[in-house]
Amino acid sequence: MRTDDKTFVDELRSLAKIEDPEVIREHLEGIRPEDLAEALPRLELQDGLAILQRMDEERAAYVLVELPNETVRAYLDELPDATVAHYLDVLPMDDAIEITEELSPERREAILQVIPEEDASEIERLLAYPDDSVGRRITEDFVRVRPEATTSDVLRDLREKPEQEYEMINDIYVLDDARHLLGVFSVRRLLRADPHSTANEMMMTDVISVPPDMHEEEAARLMARYGFYAMPIVDYRGRMLGIFTVDDAHEILEEADTQDVLALGAVSGDAEAYLSLSTLQLVKRRVPWLLGLFVAESLTGNVLRYYGQGGDSDLKLNPLAFFIPLLIGCGGNSGSQVTTTITRSLALGEIKSGDWLRIMRREMATALISGAILGAIGFVRTWLPVPILGWNMQPSLALVVGLTLPAIVLWATTVGSMLPIMAKRVGIDPAVMSAPFITTFVDATGLVIYFEIARRLIKM
Repeated sequence: MRTDDKTFVDELRSLAKIEDPEVIREHLEGIRPEDLAEALPRLELQDGLAILQRMDEERAAYVLVELPNETVRAYLDELPDATVAHYLDVLPMDDAIEITEELSPERREAILQVIPEEDASEIERLLAYPDDSVGRRITEDFVRVRPEATTSDVLRDLREKPEQEYEMINDIYVLDDARHLLGVFSVRRLLRADPHSTANEMMMTDVISVPPDMHEEEAARLMARYGFYAMPIVDYRGRMLGIFTVDDAHEILEEADTQDVLALGAVSGDAEAYLSLSTLQLVKRRVPWLLGLFVAESLTGNVLRYYGQGGDSDLKLNPLAFFIPLLIGCGGNSGSQVTTTITRSLALGEIKSGDWLRIMRREMATALISGAILGAIGFVRTWLPVPILGWNMQPSLALVVGLTLPAIVLWATTVGSMLPIMAKRVGIDPAVMSAPFITTFVDATGLVIYFEIARRLIKM
């Protein structure tokens, strides 16, 4: 069964109405947590919550880790403390920390009282490291051996220990009695070594490690540079605290690169999955940038106003021309924001072409709120008879600007969201529908909207 089919999401909606957990567990058997996490954000909150609560608790915990942060927060608010505590107990510690970070301090403290004391102490220990530090990504379940351990000893230990004892066994770390890191060797070398060879003979002593307070992105890029599967985290005394794994590094780099892409498109905020964000959250991510660009582009209007109303030149311009840079700039910026967001989400598989109607509804609601804010500011700035703050124009012209801004933003947002999806459907790379293309298209159509509104409200 493919989780990217609309049929699968519809089946999950039907399953959410079934109260028998066995039916749900049987139906979802064999579906990977990552695939379930991709489908759940497409459901209503209560439907997704119903599925999660009736799944096997261990599988549900792993699905929760794979969900977007905003969706996780919404689910955690609805789940009882005992359920969250059980999730934390079954997860690897680095995954448990991710969930813990989404809890309020008060609730976090209450849940730590419920889980086993050993796990609670480890969580509190890792949370003591700075935000976004690699220390919060420490995995303590790694393979450690003493220098005198032989190949046979290490192999026997790996065979006898439970599967969940270690998160990763690609590398084996050699520690002394005080947990100082002496060296490291790979499982490949272990398998090829003589049965009587010791860890001291097999290990490589030139070990690249990172301190726990290093920023996680810096550590992730260091790991990517050397192509490691894991990197040891060592304190200032040389004692090994744990490992930083490649899956965490990949996640960090993906989020960092996504934030850079969104910033280029004038969208702020963390790299959250598109469908996990509410309309108000989308507005908060976009409006501050639009307001900043709004101010910057109004400077161009000041230049036109200076020369067009006299200044040191005999050039005379129609006052409508003063606001053209502002209006088409807001339209182009709005379209670029949406295009960047949708193209990125399509590339990561967060949204599908079949989600177009849901996307359009969200984007139109976002555009109406954003456009109303910009329109109100545009009206006041155009009409206000205060130097620097306002342009002291006629109320009719201020009304034209105030109405045109939301109209252009709504149009640009609709075009910017639908064109990449249409391109995807017909087999064209959505990146072709890039911000410059959207900007050029919206500039021309935005002028039509502007002059049509002006023609009806102002006697030309």
